[in-house]
Amino acid sequence: MTKKTDEDRRLREIQRHLVNHIEKEIKEDDDYMYMATMLLKHSMVLYKTFLTDDEIRRMLRHVGKTISNDTHDITKYMDNDNTPPTMH
Repeated sequence: MTKKTDEDRRLREIQRHLVNHIEKEIKEDDDYMYMATMLLKHSMVLYKTFLTDDEIRRMLRHVGKTISNDTHDITKYMDNDNTPPTMH
């Protein structure tokens, strides 16, 4: 296997484990918001270690402009048929 293939496989494994863990922790309707908030907050802390505040603002503007229901359909990220979830 090439390094890229190994990296892609490992990223899919990590994503699958993370999704499985999150699904086990979701018990109440508000838990989805709590989980999303926690993930965003931890991502922002990570981004701040290597991006300036201006770069983070530019990144978030780009995300806001490019996110769409068609492209970012939640069903594409769920492992319902024993295939790896979509990675972006």
